Amino acid sequence: MLNLDTPFNTQIQQLWRWWSEEILSMVPVSLQKLLGGAREFLVIEAKKGYLDLYHLTPSGESHLITLGPDQITTTERIKLLETHEELTGCRQVLRLSKTQGLQKEIKLPLAAEENLQRVVEFEMDRITPFQKDQVYFSARVLNRARATRQILVELVIVPKTILDERLSDLVGAGWQPEIVHLEGGKKPGSYNLLPDQFKPKKNATPQYLNITLASIILSIVILLMVLPIWSARSESLRLHAEVKKTSKIAKEVEDMREESDKMLHRAQFLQEKKRTEPVLVDALDELSRVIPDDTWLNGLQLSNHKIIIQGQSPSASSLIKQLEKSSYFKDVSFSSPVTKDSSNGLERFQIGFDVINGRFSEEPH
Repeated sequence: MLNLDTPFNTQIQQLWRWWSEEILSMVPVSLQKLLGGAREFLVIEAKKGYLDLYHLTPSGESHLITLGPDQITTTERIKLLETHEELTGCRQVLRLSKTQGLQKEIKLPLAAEENLQRVVEFEMDRITPFQKDQVYFSARVLNRARATRQILVELVIVPKTILDERLSDLVGAGWQPEIVHLEGGKKPGSYNLLPDQFKPKKNATPQYLNITLASIILSIVILLMVLPIWSARSESLRLHAEVKKTSKIAKEVEDMREESDKMLHRAQFLQEKKRTEPVLVDALDELSRVIPDDTWLNGLQLSNHKIIIQGQSPSASSLIKQLEKSSYFKDVSFSSPVTKDSSNGLERFQIGFDVINGRFSEEPH
């Protein structure tokens, strides 16, 4: 069922994830490994100088071996893979303990879902004890509440110092984790904390096969969409020729056409409204970006898409120029004369400007 509170692209991603998992479950394991989608994992736990290795399959998890500090070498890795042939093609997973990261659920406004990663990053120091540049994180929507217009978000974070150290040691010994997650009930792949700089190069064969499969699916979808439309159009033309035989039926068809045009106009109006309506989160983020570090505010007012800021700056006129360059603001001007604070030599200013939707602005940002 279509959920109007959920962005359309999010629903498409959820449908694709569910469909691909169901199809993959019917494919033999050997072929799954060839396609790079096998649900078997070699789980690595790095604790106090040693490694615990596990083999995780859909039927359960079994412990393989514990490697001591002197065994975390390329030779031991090769020996392990040769001894356990069932590990061939398994995806390597680095599993961190719960004490090495933080997993929590937070509530955010429903509008934050459209830019969830950016909003969580912006709010990181408020909802966690860390700054955004101190951690790797993953955020995903667990639930949506229509009544309160909120979303329940699962946030998983791990300090960069911990994860970088673990990954550097593993990569140095020849291991190539594809997934990083915290221990718990979630299966590997539901989220991934692996930084970009540690992501292994993917085998081109599965990528080509996936692209081919996606192209076939896309062609089928387009065909399924076009054929009914084309058939409906042909039938509509035939019916239109028949209804012209009587003025009454012709009048009914004309009324239906006018109603269709009205609905199209309303849909275009809503789309245009979305493109032009400014997003408050974007406006505040842009304002914090363009204001120089030597300028501070002591007041901000927002009313009818217009913002008035008050504060002090070494050069209020330079601040005007900075705001005018932004694609999120227009009609920037002083709302009152600029005065100088004799105590610190800074200029006191009051500047007003209109807020627009900078995401769809054609101006360079």
